[in-house]
Amino acid sequence: MFFRKLATLLICLSGLAVSSAYAQSESRIRVAAPSIDAAQSRLKDIIELSPTPVLKRQWKKLKEDVLDAFTQGVDATRPVGLDIVFRKDAMSHIARIPIDLFDDSKKGGFLQGIQGMGYTTKELAKGELYEVQEKRRPAFFLRYDAKTKYVWLATTKSDIPNPLPNPIKDLESLLELKKDIVAQIKNDAEGTAKRRENFEGLRKEFEALIKLRRNEDKNAFEMRKLALTQQLDEAERFLVESEEMLVHWKTEPMATKARGELSLTALPNTDLEKSLHEFAVKPSYFANVVLHKEPLAVGRVTFPLDQVRSKHVKEFFKLVRPTLEAEIDKREGKSESEKAAAKEASNKFLDMLDAGVALGVVDAFADAHAVSAGKNVLVSGIRATDGKAADELIKLLPKMHSEWQVKADAQEHGGVNIHELTVPKSRMESFQKVFPGESLIYVGTSKEAVWVAAGTEAVKHLTEAIDQVAKPAPEKADPVVVSYQIQLAKLVTLMEIVEKENPIGNVAPTKEQKQRQKEIERFRNLAQQAMGGCASLMHGELRRTDNKIEGFIEMNNCVLTFIGSVIADKVKEVLQ
Repeated sequence: MFFRKLATLLICLSGLAVSSAYAQSESRIRVAAPSIDAAQSRLKDIIELSPTPVLKRQWKKLKEDVLDAFTQGVDATRPVGLDIVFRKDAMSHIARIPIDLFDDSKKGGFLQGIQGMGYTTKELAKGELYEVQEKRRPAFFLRYDAKTKYVWLATTKSDIPNPLPNPIKDLESLLELKKDIVAQIKNDAEGTAKRRENFEGLRKEFEALIKLRRNEDKNAFEMRKLALTQQLDEAERFLVESEEMLVHWKTEPMATKARGELSLTALPNTDLEKSLHEFAVKPSYFANVVLHKEPLAVGRVTFPLDQVRSKHVKEFFKLVRPTLEAEIDKREGKSESEKAAAKEASNKFLDMLDAGVALGVVDAFADAHAVSAGKNVLVSGIRATDGKAADELIKLLPKMHSEWQVKADAQEHGGVNIHELTVPKSRMESFQKVFPGESLIYVGTSKEAVWVAAGTEAVKHLTEAIDQVAKPAPEKADPVVVSYQIQLAKLVTLMEIVEKENPIGNVAPTKEQKQRQKEIERFRNLAQQAMGGCASLMHGELRRTDNKIEGFIEMNNCVLTFIGSVIADKVKEVLQ
């Protein structure tokens, strides 16, 4: 469908990534970009950061073979807009596209470009209104405004305003932000009931699409249904109960850095407002733990689980148990006793997480940093209702895999029992890429928390963090509820630890496993080429400021080089 192709183009261009005049009885996402030229320029900058000539050349292929096909007859220098409207029977789309040449059979205008993509056009009003059809798909409608030289595209004819407003004026408040792309939801209190009624109708349409696939496991089917239901629950709150949600992205010229920002306020007396008021109420259990300013990766989260999210999490834990057990039964190269131990550990772990919902918050931190040149350490912790339950999980490790060696209660500090785990040989090479010369992982358990540490002087750093937690908590909660700073290249290396380098026993990897490993290696190689010689910094945060939630994500030129390489590699794969 043309709208899907248009949305794909806008999203692609935004990856460099208004007060609505319409009735607020419908939930609406409004998107605006200053111009296609500007967006393409940013995308070009990012792709041409790629470290090899072959990858750099992919911009030209993408431009000539894909992007130019969407812009025939389009004025690429003026603003573009797209509305996504949520109605009780379907999602509608309304696009505003600036036109340089609309209808010219000799030179090839916008209308000819649509026809060249396989669409048929039926003229309903001479030179102005058209019905557009693609094979068996539903028709959509196109109206050309010769005065403003804009085309309006809409799912239904009634979606096109009459009379047509000035598109630039219509998008003015978003364009004034001077970002590469801006998306906004803006609602009033009076339309809340009608918006909810419309969304409930749309929910039924989506839920009706979830059907049991041929040969699909029933547990997997129930998980898909639950995932959709929970996503719709969250979407309803943001689309119906937001007062304003604003998201925007900007990549600086020559892709020196990029930044995305979010702000959210809720309508009074709504469930969403109650949820936002639960942010930054109590200090984190780990509030006193000092995080390093120049880490490999560091993060802190104190994210509240309101009533809706608590219900979602508990429903997920209930359904995921049989799914995990079925996956364990399928594992090749495992004995029945190893599978039984894995099932027991899986259920005990889920029991811990399920009990942790009662805390009403996800409270955790992680800090991986360099102790000295080439020597790294990781310390992390997560709040628990009963962290001692993890002791039983640790004891099950050798029963799950004979390579695991466990020394229980090797040490004790500040009421925390510290267990020593020897890394299996199959993972040792990856582990020592991050923690050279080390072979142990330390797990600390207490009633209040579970701790994990590894690397150079891991126990020293772990006990320091335990001592910091023992100090009196701050009187006020930190307004920042999520924060992170990552050296992305180092994180890619850190992730290698969780990948199996060798098949279990004498069992050969499956075709799917081989393909997955091939993709992982491809990803790692791109990361090494793009970020091997630079500091790949990405950081962000989410904070509460009075009644508003604000957040940002920022990445530097090194990370954008990697992103450009990934895009270029995918273009090369698709267009070769």
